[in-house]
Amino acid sequence: MRQTALIVQNDPGTCRALSSTLATAGIESIHAETGAAMWQQLERGPDIMILDLSLPDGDGLELLRQFRQTSDLPVLIHSTRSDEIERIAGIESGADDFLPKPCNMRELLARVLSLLRRTRHATPIPRDEIRRLHFGEWTLNTATRELTRSDSASAALGGPGYTLLHTFLEHPFKPLSREYLSRILNREYMPYDRIIDVHVSQIRRALGKRADGCSFIKTLRSQGYVFVADVTSSH
Repeated sequence: MRQTALIVQNDPGTCRALSSTLATAGIESIHAETGAAMWQQLERGPDIMILDLSLPDGDGLELLRQFRQTSDLPVLIHSTRSDEIERIAGIESGADDFLPKPCNMRELLARVLSLLRRTRHATPIPRDEIRRLHFGEWTLNTATRELTRSDSASAALGGPGYTLLHTFLEHPFKPLSREYLSRILNREYMPYDRIIDVHVSQIRRALGKRADGCSFIKTLRSQGYVFVADVTSSH
């Protein structure tokens, strides 16, 4: 079954280049030149979205924040607004990845394929394997991918956030390097890439503090991160 990418971009030349590149991997493209058109095209059920931040009728970051309230569809930002602040803001708003414009189209295709593989591998869990992972006042349901607190409050994680938290809960008190966490997200590890750090910061904000006032995730200098709370599971 062919997969489809929604390209949200108002520059015809960039759209053509992206479409041609994706076509080499058998990925079809649909296009939206504005934010309003993006919402219409989403009804066609694309498998991934490639989003420019500068659109004629609105800011891409705000569109992304609204979109993330209802969807976990993989989103790759491809934009000239690519300084470090914009990149971090993009990831914090819910993007799965960020590539500056212009970029090597082979790299962009590799990032797209990586995100699509991650989505394809997220297969439903058999009913007898459904687990709830409990830590502090929180419970992560691996079937619904929901994170809820004992007072019934819930926290939104997004795809990468869920994957990283699930990994931490599977390895409590075990140091996990940034390189290892990058591989978990099917990303090529780059020493100065802060995307893993941004995702971990999002998880920390969602979880808040433990009863003793410390964070659930501790930074290990020159090593990575470690989850520092007991984890139990139930069906």
